[in-house]
Amino acid sequence: MKQSFRSRILLSGLISATVASAGYAHASGFSIPTPLKIDAGPIGKVNVQGVVSGMGFLQSNPSGLGLNGKNAGADISSGLISINKSTGLIQFNLTVGAYNFPSLGEPFSSTSSTISDFGALPLAYVTIAPMSNFSVSIGKLPSLLGYTGSFTYERMNIEGGFPWYLQTTVSRGVQVNYSMGPVSASVSWNDGYYTNRYNVVSGLVTYAINSDNSISIYGMGNAGHTGNINSTTRYSPNGYVNGELALDNSQMYGAYYTYTGSNFTITPEVQYIHTPKSLALGTSAGSQNISAMIHGAYDINSNWSIAAGIDYEHSSQSETNGIYFGYGPGSSALGVMITPTYTNDRYFIRDELSYVRLSNYTKGIGDDNRPDQIRDILETGFWF
Repeated sequence: MKQSFRSRILLSGLISATVASAGYAHASGFSIPTPLKIDAGPIGKVNVQGVVSGMGFLQSNPSGLGLNGKNAGADISSGLISINKSTGLIQFNLTVGAYNFPSLGEPFSSTSSTISDFGALPLAYVTIAPMSNFSVSIGKLPSLLGYTGSFTYERMNIEGGFPWYLQTTVSRGVQVNYSMGPVSASVSWNDGYYTNRYNVVSGLVTYAINSDNSISIYGMGNAGHTGNINSTTRYSPNGYVNGELALDNSQMYGAYYTYTGSNFTITPEVQYIHTPKSLALGTSAGSQNISAMIHGAYDINSNWSIAAGIDYEHSSQSETNGIYFGYGPGSSALGVMITPTYTNDRYFIRDELSYVRLSNYTKGIGDDNRPDQIRDILETGFWF
């Protein structure tokens, strides 16, 4: 895709010039083998599991430099080892290695550049669990926001959908988890979009209606303010520092419902973001973004499954000098993807075909104004 299509954050006016603990909700991509249990002496038994996978892609409308400037390419999708202890008073989780976060309608980033976002240790936290229904976690924590996991093996589909792209991925902070009967809740004080400023509050509440149905509500907001127009915060997965800071100063609310049957799972999700005007970030207008998805997966037999998703997003029509999350003020995007998967013991292979179509998008950011993209991704790998 060219820049006009792939830019998820349009900074107009002045801005444009410059897995295991309670409370973590991730979509299961496919059947994951049981981890190895190793006796770690005084620590007790720990779970150890690794995954190695690569992906190749074909796409129309490429743009930019590096991987996304190609009609065809390949890279590592996961090269990770997870070590965790999920029992006892003191628990922990360490995930180390290489990773990539492909996303629907978004430019590909090389795995090496993606690793620079959170380092070679993307998750590292300790959990104190004095009771079976209460725990406190501290460290580099996975997001509480949304249904879709960040790593590809946590997803029904290879690509993350529209709601996922604007959610936090990893934050540093402290999190409290509590459950009582069918209700579980987590609240976190963290640094939001990895800004290293600890003023963001996020939360997740899940109600298990029965063994097959549940509903979750999540939210995030900044208790203070992060950054200004001259900020040099390094982490910015979409390439715009001030856009990332605008997200960090936004309010996000969302909900998703999950039905899980014996061989079928479906989840609709809706998400709303409000970004107030900010003199510190040089904006004179607020903006809104709403996104929604329906993702589902069906197990055909013990080896084959198929997943599919429909995603939609719309950005508000606002005045000049606002910040817009999407493809420009008043823009809309519709995306679909389908992903058949084959697994055999510890080996897996899957192929995803996706299509994205834009409406009322902003032209002239890059050198191409084509409003659609077709992409095919083949991912294969194994667990160890």
